[in-house]
Amino acid sequence: MASPYDAAAMLRKQASSPLSPTEPQSHPFASKKRRQPGGGYLPLHRRRRTSFLGVSVGVPRSPQARRRALLALAILLSLLWALYWILTTYEFQFEMSVYSRRWVRQEFDEILPLKGCFDNPSPSYNMTQPSHLLSPGITLRRGMSCYDFASTVAPAAAPEELLYHTYWRTDLRSFGPRQAATIEAFLASQPHAASKLILWSNGAEALRSSPHVRPFLDEWASVFEVRQADLAQLAVGTDLDGMVGSVYDSKGWVDGDALRLLLLWHYGGVWMDMDMLLVRDLHTLAETEFVGQWDCYDKPYFQMNGAIMHFRRHSPYLCEAFHIMATSAPPEPGTFAWGSHLYAKLHRALLAGGIQPFGVLPWCFTDPRNCRADIRFPDPFAPDPSIWGGLPWTTKEGLSGREVLEDKIRSVFAIHLHNQWEKSFAPGGYIERLLESCRERLRAQIRA
Repeated sequence: MASPYDAAAMLRKQASSPLSPTEPQSHPFASKKRRQPGGGYLPLHRRRRTSFLGVSVGVPRSPQARRRALLALAILLSLLWALYWILTTYEFQFEMSVYSRRWVRQEFDEILPLKGCFDNPSPSYNMTQPSHLLSPGITLRRGMSCYDFASTVAPAAAPEELLYHTYWRTDLRSFGPRQAATIEAFLASQPHAASKLILWSNGAEALRSSPHVRPFLDEWASVFEVRQADLAQLAVGTDLDGMVGSVYDSKGWVDGDALRLLLLWHYGGVWMDMDMLLVRDLHTLAETEFVGQWDCYDKPYFQMNGAIMHFRRHSPYLCEAFHIMATSAPPEPGTFAWGSHLYAKLHRALLAGGIQPFGVLPWCFTDPRNCRADIRFPDPFAPDPSIWGGLPWTTKEGLSGREVLEDKIRSVFAIHLHNQWEKSFAPGGYIERLLESCRERLRAQIRA
């Protein structure tokens, strides 16, 4: 009979020796598990596996694991439903701009003192009180509010003579049908007895002989003419004397910004960029000196646009603008230093000096393309949209989007095309129809 010591020694020997994968353990404390050929124990419980689209998916059999899986699925479905509800219920509009703090301090925070141009204004400067409210005091970007406000500005009862100025550089691009459309729109919308358009250029002689300009000179010589622009000569007698002889840049921005102010200083009237299509008589706006609003978003550093502006001859506003230009750093080519940023500087300086500033026309008056997608005018270079103003473009019953747009075109004063000279108007689109109505009006005038 084996002693207890012999049994203990045997147990130690068996515990220290490796077991064969298939050899049963004979000692009383051995586990009843068996190892698989790969070395793992055979599981006591297996998870049921199912297949979904060829992918094996484990289904937990534990009630606690199933509850966790169902809870995760419920949370995921709830989040997806909440995201769908938010996107279909609310409208999100995000806009982010990044500006150098140093640039903001130099260009906007610093307010320069006025020169004193309003102390002794020129005798030719008319300061008659306007009779129309052209600034609503709030940003009109909800629904059709801006267009409705524009429709409240009544036509001038007895328009006074008004000069219009525009500019084209022949060294940058040749004059073609797109540019001629600006002249056609002017001739069709402004009263000829009290209006005259002067096309200024650095190549006036070439423009006069252009097949796209010559017909207008022949037929409407009393209403339209071409003149040579000489920036250096126009600057004589102003604070810009000797500063603007070499400001021509590759985009025509800096020289164009200087030219418009100098022309209005010498002649007064309305300046309009060549990418403007006038659709209403501007005489009713000319009782106020103004620039335009940049867009409906009211950006902090792009608030005003000079694509259309009106100032009287020898206006103190222009005198103060020249003073700011002459005492500030020279503009970089292709920048808005003498454009939008200058108007903002002048506006703040006038307020700081206790002077009532010039007016700012609401965005839709002259730039109805520059706002939210749901209310801005459609792309002139793309086919007419299927929906505009929340209405189908064409419909057999009720008001159509096309009818609403055509009504709003009659309310605004101009449509800004933002250059894009390489593009053509969409065939049969709303701009083509507008221009065709202008041409028909001009043909009727010729017949008469």
